Amino acid sequence: MGYLQAITILSGCNLLAVMGMAVLTGYTGLFSIGHAGFMALGAYMGGILAKELGWHLVPCLLGAGMFSGIISLGIGYPAFRSRLRGDYFAIATLGFAEALRLLLNNIHSIGKIRLGGAYGYMDLPLLKDMTFLPDWAVVVLVCLIALWVTHMFVTSQYGMNCIAIRQDEAAAQMMGVDLLRTKLLALFVSAFLAAIGGALLAFYFGYINPSFFGIQRSSDLLAAVVFGGIQSLIGPTITAILIVAVPQLLLTFAIYRFIVYGLLFVVVMVFRPEGLFGYVQMNSRWITRLWRRNPASGME
Repeated sequence: MGYLQAITILSGCNLLAVMGMAVLTGYTGLFSIGHAGFMALGAYMGGILAKELGWHLVPCLLGAGMFSGIISLGIGYPAFRSRLRGDYFAIATLGFAEALRLLLNNIHSIGKIRLGGAYGYMDLPLLKDMTFLPDWAVVVLVCLIALWVTHMFVTSQYGMNCIAIRQDEAAAQMMGVDLLRTKLLALFVSAFLAAIGGALLAFYFGYINPSFFGIQRSSDLLAAVVFGGIQSLIGPTITAILIVAVPQLLLTFAIYRFIVYGLLFVVVMVFRPEGLFGYVQMNSRWITRLWRRNPASGME
């Protein structure tokens, strides 16, 4: 049972960041290969707020999300003003994430706050001690709230603007969509969700290390969105869980997952470029269709 709870917690932390990637990449069309950097910002800021200032869990998560979101605006504004997109924006996010990881590797303290450098930030409050709920239940609850909020966002006018930009920027601008503001909002929401996932990860382990947030984690997040489906939430949700659970269940073969990822990327891009669940929306109608297809339900 403890093993399954650990997989649930790790999958939930991953899922939060994937939801952010779905908004940025799946709905807005902005590819990022450095989203682990926003998770790192959330993890360290959440740890500082909890350990150094004694904040409770919810303010820590919100504070970590806001901090990462504000930093994302500082990165996104010059990038979007110069009209970076496609591979250029992806490389910019990769540079940000790697620069941040190297910076955290070499910063041992900020004033009285001892970040530990490459050794990591130690002795953080544990998630199970910060609430009256079990740690896995907290993660599941946060994920459900994040899914609901993300669904509300992508189905709102802001989400429609994001979809318009992904489909055709020039046409969206002609229709009155503010490209800069919409892209910055999508990046902020994406960084906010990733930071909450990073903070929960830090509280689960009780410490954080810069090596947690390398390019491998960023590639996992991007893979979940690409495999799960463009302009979909249910697809990335399923693949985000599988990307954590399958390597844990098949530890012997986990070292070969990058080879598998590469092959799957090629197969998906050739035969189903929209992803496995591309354009499948997360709503009650989708659940109803599954129920009607189930022979046990007695309905055709």
